[in-house]
Amino acid sequence: MMFKNSIKLLCANFDKVWKLLLYHIICIGVYVGLLAVFYRTYFDVASLSAEQSGLSEIFNNGTIYGSSIADGLMCIGDFAIIFFKELFVANVGIGIYFCLLTFYLFPLLLNVGKMVTCEMIYGYMSSCSKQSFTFALLKTLKSSLAYASLKVLYALPFNALIVASMIALTRIDNAVFDYIMPFAFVIVPALLMAFKETFNAGWAPAKVVYNQNICKSYRIGMRAVLRRGARVFSTSFIIFLLAIVISMVLGLYAIIIILPLISPLIHVFEMVMFFSSQGMRFYVDSDTILSPKRLEEVDKIEDAKFLI
Repeated sequence: MMFKNSIKLLCANFDKVWKLLLYHIICIGVYVGLLAVFYRTYFDVASLSAEQSGLSEIFNNGTIYGSSIADGLMCIGDFAIIFFKELFVANVGIGIYFCLLTFYLFPLLLNVGKMVTCEMIYGYMSSCSKQSFTFALLKTLKSSLAYASLKVLYALPFNALIVASMIALTRIDNAVFDYIMPFAFVIVPALLMAFKETFNAGWAPAKVVYNQNICKSYRIGMRAVLRRGARVFSTSFIIFLLAIVISMVLGLYAIIIILPLISPLIHVFEMVMFFSSQGMRFYVDSDTILSPKRLEEVDKIEDAKFLI
């Protein structure tokens, strides 16, 4: 039901997809512009890394068969390892600069956009009202920066686990595993991303709805997630599973379509989950208001103290 309501709400607010997409394009422009300061170093190191890892060869074949998936991901992994190694050998300062931009500043900007989107969705769900992206950005900028700064650091272990699991799968050398490899490369990352989403889903909605500090918002969000933990995990798994399958079937060009949709869908899903877990009524579209179970009907007896 959460997945169905999330799709309905996304369709009713599809203008936010374009606004968020434009914001992401601006973020990419800022990121690339800052990287361009040392573009010659990055270009030379990337060219050398691509040649040594054989990265260009992975685009010559499809991505359906297990062996080609393993070879492609192995090339990407080798490229990343060689790139960072050669970058720090060439210039340690430029290497640190690249890591700060890639692993902190760029995700921080994206998470600011997430808070803005959740703020706009909150306005629609609570009163069927709409507000501009710029107004929501300025309104939430202070809290968005605080949330995004901590969220980037909090997500690093989850992201490292996902990357490590994919690299580990490419290192499995077994003829039988080649037949189940396509399924493994779909199911394993989808499970890990759903696991990550379960521990993050309530944070931004709690911050937007209750406007508490970052740590208290996380506690409120986790409490909401745990009320429907199995549903949150399973719905997240379905969303990521569909995204990965479509990407594998349609190839790299599918990313152009999937990424602009998957990000706002996740944001909408988190808001729907939080409203439903808190027993809050909300608009799905201009003609439909949903009334979830009240909070006291959702909580267990031992959780009753949290109602005070």
